[in-house]
Amino acid sequence: MRYSEKPLNPDTIDELAALCSLDALDAEAQSQADQAFAEVEGFAQQVREYEATVAAIPYSVIPIPMSADLKNRLFERIAEDSSSSTSKLIQLLEYSIEALKQQSSQLAWVPMKGANGIEIATWQTDEDRRESASFVRKTERGVFPNHVHATGEKVLVLEGDVIIDGQIYGVGDRIDSMANTTHQPATENGCLVLCITSMDDQILA
Repeated sequence: MRYSEKPLNPDTIDELAALCSLDALDAEAQSQADQAFAEVEGFAQQVREYEATVAAIPYSVIPIPMSADLKNRLFERIAEDSSSSTSKLIQLLEYSIEALKQQSSQLAWVPMKGANGIEIATWQTDEDRRESASFVRKTERGVFPNHVHATGEKVLVLEGDVIIDGQIYGVGDRIDSMANTTHQPATENGCLVLCITSMDDQILA
């Protein structure tokens, strides 16, 4: 490699040594540093001394005592963030089973598109988050459409049973499914469920 014929002055050498110790050289400075390593006696030692100084800095800082309520404030902040990022529809799962069944009886039921023997009644929607809370029922044994979740899905069993991946869920059980997962629930004796899910879920053939 050919280096610049321009001599390096002491200030430049000192600055290069400091930048080397911080690994903060741009292309031009790297070329000058290479020149200094090759031509300037003691430059490598100077860089090592700077590196030792940089490495010692964290141990020379006086520790700052942690605030006594920092942990509580941290968890409060996490709770606030979680609350703001959670759909308001999730609160509907806190209703009692009987209250939810009563609510379902007051809604208009329609056949679920492409699903024989399954009815759906939409209760509430969150247009901003593209989510809906709906009651779904099937009066006899059978399977539900195979579908993929655009976001997470939450199902609360109000009557009967729901079978997913061989697991049988009964009244009061809650089933949480992650986004981008796929399943095809079934029921042995029919069921009524509250389902909170994305409006963008896709039914698979």
